[in-house]
This record gives sequence, structure tokens and C-alpha cells, in this order.
Amino acid sequence: MQYKIRFRPAFSLLYITLKPKEQLYVSLDTLVSLDEGLTLKMRLGLGWLASLLFRGLGGKIPVLNLVQNPTTEPLTFTLSQGALGDLIPLDITKAGLCIQPAFHIAHTTGVRMGLQWAGFSSWLAGQGLFALKLSGKGRVFVASCGYLSSYPVHQRLAVEHHHLVAYSPKLKLRVNFPKGVVGSEVSGEGMISQLIGGGAVYLQSRSLSGLSRYLRLKCR
Repeated sequence: MQYKIRFRPAFSLLYITLKPKEQLYVSLDTLVSLDEGLTLKMRLGLGWLASLLFRGLGGKIPVLNLVQNPTTEPLTFTLSQGALGDLIPLDITKAGLCIQPAFHIAHTTGVRMGLQWAGFSSWLAGQGLFALKLSGKGRVFVASCGYLSSYPVHQRLAVEHHHLVAYSPKLKLRVNFPKGVVGSEVSGEGMISQLIGGGAVYLQSRSLSGLSRYLRLKCR
């Protein structure tokens, strides 16, 4: 598989070329175009038991398209995201990666998708009880609103929750409500995530909630 990312960081577009018999899992609503000959098969991102658990607790079950190249020549398709922002590849190793479901674009077949408990405070902040946990060996393509950057966490790092895209499963996530802020439990605005332990965290320079507030002010 070959790939190229163009128009970074605000209007990122991902070009994927699959060799004969290669395949890639992509999130719904990310396809822009595909060469004739490529096939699509819809798949659940999680197993049946995990999907039922996720759905029963109010989560949206991740549904993927399996893009396959059954021909004898390389074929190309393109992917993008709904928001303005960056798109980067990340290698999945044995340690794995936790990612907010909205930022998943695609992953290779060696990557397994599962769940990791994020906690009730994460749910109150509007991010759900679970984060998606990617494990195995391969590559995932991750989107963001604005520029996406990584930071090392050695003991503790505080971030605004809506800027959190992905983090190491070794990090413990704790979301704190700011004192004296009325309505945060409903909107999720102003939530501070405490990442405790050691690992890497990926943050976006903008957030969809911030963009929504900006547009509301401009459209009055």
C-alpha cells in the first residue's frame, strides 16, 4: 500500500493506492473518490459483543468500509474528513493507541479495534464512556480539527478535553469539572483532562466545539 497526504494542514486529503489483493478499513463518510474496480464491503468495527455493549451504553457503533482491490493492477481512492484540519499516519505497535472515535479515518488490516474504559467523567464531558483502542501491528490514519501535534507525558499533563484526539493506553484519563462553571455538565465545555502516567498524547490546535461557538456568534 502507498499513500500521500496533500493540502495539509487545513484541507488534508489522503490518497491511497492499493496493490492487487490489498485492502484497507475506512470509516464511513470519509470516501471522496475511488477508481473503478475497487470494491466496498461494510463491516462492524467491533465484535458483536463489544458492539452491543457499546450501543447499550449510549455509544455509536463504529461501522467501517472494507476497501479491496480484486484486480491485477494498482488502484487509487481518496479520503477526507468533515472538519477543516490535519490528517496524519500513526504506526500501531504492541502498546496500542486510544483514539476518540470521531477522529478515526482508516487503518490497515493488521490493526484490531476494541474498547477501553474512559470513565463517567469522560461521558459527562460528551466524549462517551469508552475510547476506541487500536492494537496489533499496522498503521492508522487520524484526523483532527486544526493542526495535530504530539506531546510526551512523563507524570501528568492537563489538557482541555475537546482538544484531545488520541493517547497511549498506559495513560490514565481523568476528566475534571471546573469549579463554579454552570452548565459544563451539559455542554462539556471547559472540561480539563488529566493524563496520568507515561506515554504520548495527540492534541488538535482547534476543536469542533470552539468552531461551533464561533459560528453561532458570527451568525447572530
